[in-house]
Amino acid sequence: MNTLVDKADATAAVEGFTSSWLAHDIDRKATFLTGDFVLWNNCDHIEVPHAAAIKSFHWLTTVTRNNQYYDVRRNLTSFGVVQQHLASFDTDQGNFRGIPMLLVFHTRGRRVSRCETYLDSTGLPKLEWPKGVRFF
Repeated sequence: MNTLVDKADATAAVEGFTSSWLAHDIDRKATFLTGDFVLWNNCDHIEVPHAAAIKSFHWLTTVTRNNQYYDVRRNLTSFGVVQQHLASFDTDQGNFRGIPMLLVFHTRGRRVSRCETYLDSTGLPKLEWPKGVRFF
């Protein structure tokens, strides 16, 4: 039988991570990450370490606006929290609504040590990195 993570700690970590993102408060979001935090998503298939993830979060706030999550469902696991939700955001290329997403959070105490992001990017705008910039 698997033991679930502490509900209060894991919920605090995930709530802090997601609410900070939605508010575009990346400095606050960073306080919910462990020093060895890793970000991964199914579009790039790249493990992004802590410092580069913070840079990419900052950059994403310059190209997306009015980010929202709705129909949020969370389940505790032995390693953290799995969150399903629908997302919406605006870019210079248009408004995007009803994007199904799955976030797999690995937590340690009240911090996130790893976030795996799964989404279907079909129909979403291609977010181009600024010319000459490399975060990874």
